[in-house]
Amino acid sequence: MMEGRDLAWDRISGLPDPLLTHILSFLPIEEAVRTCILSKRWVKVWVSLPVLVFDNRKCKQDNLTKEEFQKREEKYLRFFCSVILNRENLTLDTFKLTWWGSNVRDTLLHIFKYFCCAVECRPRILSIHIDIDTKTLPGLTDSIFKCTSVEEMSLWLEIDYLLYEDSFIKPKPFNLPFLQKLELYYLNLNNDIMRMFISGCPVIEELVLLKCVLEWCMISFKVLKKLVLKYCHHCGPMEISCPRVVSLSIESINTEGITLKNMSSLVTADILCAPVFSSLATVDHLKLRLLGGLSNVTSLKLYSGCPYVMYLLRADIPNCPTLKNLQSLDLGEIKINCNWNWVACLLKHSSNLKDLTLHFFRPGKDAAKEEFQGDISFQNEYLEAVKINCPGKNVKLAGELIRTSGTLVETTAKIIIL
Repeated sequence: MMEGRDLAWDRISGLPDPLLTHILSFLPIEEAVRTCILSKRWVKVWVSLPVLVFDNRKCKQDNLTKEEFQKREEKYLRFFCSVILNRENLTLDTFKLTWWGSNVRDTLLHIFKYFCCAVECRPRILSIHIDIDTKTLPGLTDSIFKCTSVEEMSLWLEIDYLLYEDSFIKPKPFNLPFLQKLELYYLNLNNDIMRMFISGCPVIEELVLLKCVLEWCMISFKVLKKLVLKYCHHCGPMEISCPRVVSLSIESINTEGITLKNMSSLVTADILCAPVFSSLATVDHLKLRLLGGLSNVTSLKLYSGCPYVMYLLRADIPNCPTLKNLQSLDLGEIKINCNWNWVACLLKHSSNLKDLTLHFFRPGKDAAKEEFQGDISFQNEYLEAVKINCPGKNVKLAGELIRTSGTLVETTAKIIIL
């Protein structure tokens, strides 16, 4: 009779190759490759792994000298090349490559060569994260944007000089017919590049731009459903026109203005504005035209990065439509002694609102107190909760805010201090 350990071993070895490779795909690539020493049965199992993830940061350890790190990196590079070479042209599902801190030309040439081999394996998910100190990236972007099989792509090129080049990405026209999700980080994107994206990505549904330099004035995609812009820089006014976008997130974009147009499908909006200006005297030429594009949202978070943004939001009040579908509204940061008319305007246009959250901050001692102007109170029969976030959770201050909000909103909704 076979011992229990041998029986368990035989059961695993007897599984078909597709199931074994699926199990191995959950292991780090280094451990998956090591299974080749188990027996002849396992020698080639790892070769058809559908997921390959490489990260040279594993080479870094505390107290390593420069020479020791280079040796570890060279060893990892040989491992990377060997894995790609042994796979031949077997189809990949996912390929992820992270390579930090290398400025050796030969290393980069090897990475590029075998990266091209991986692209020829037609991955469905492609992720490239490179942080290096050299401009030697020969033809990398051409290979990336010709990967016709890819459905999800993340491109992170954290290289300082990218922010100052006229245009780093200079590939030939894109050909990404199945791409649905695209994430770009630390890239300089001009009008020509964006036109290539629009024409070369006909079915793209999700676009994420983080810390990119944007040199075009209009973001316009006909089929896009989700748009995320975070910590990007754009000199000049920006217009967003995406009729099928249902989710929009804008956070800390340095720009001279944002206009939302043709956003009738928008359901969820999370907007934190931070336009480029230094004082109230310089904002007259800046425009925030946001409210006109929010007519069908059900959930809205609207935050200002500085007091001057509130000035621009108030100027946008005449463009505020009836927010008939809005059920959740989160506003901040609001000066405790501010004129609440712009807040009241939003609330009056939100007759079906159920959940209201107000975030306050205490202005400086020299800030002038603003008084209510006209009749700004209204009734809301559907409102269930008013949440108030006040500085330092000051109980006395919270009471004042509750009384003020009571003047603003005539409701029996539960008031909660966050």
